[in-house]
Amino acid sequence: MSTIEKEEKVMIVLLMMVLLSLSIAYFAFYNDTTQIPEYSTSSKTGDKVYLEGTVISEHLTKTGGHLLLEVEHGSDRTKVFVSKDSGAQEVASILSENSKVYVTGEVQEYQGEPEIVVQDINDIKVI
Repeated sequence: MSTIEKEEKVMIVLLMMVLLSLSIAYFAFYNDTTQIPEYSTSSKTGDKVYLEGTVISEHLTKTGGHLLLEVEHGSDRTKVFVSKDSGAQEVASILSENSKVYVTGEVQEYQGEPEIVVQDINDIKVI
């Protein structure tokens, strides 16, 4: 009977080590992407942000086929850039002026003005 108890103790220790390892891995590597902050005037270049608002203008660039949007949110207006490689044509085909959108992207600066740069077509949703 003592061998069964010893084996049970070993099994319990092993299970506890596995649980501890999983707990450490969870806290060390878990990245909660749902905590992306909303874009504001205090957002800095390089920040990943989201923006929800209404498209007030949209056009494709004549050279390059990139999409430029201006989105009104609250009393502010923010420029959104979608490159050709990130699905500019596809986004342009589903958007129009007055479309309500949810945009996720990175804050960058272009000609001294902040803008949100979309990395993937799935980062723009019509709502």
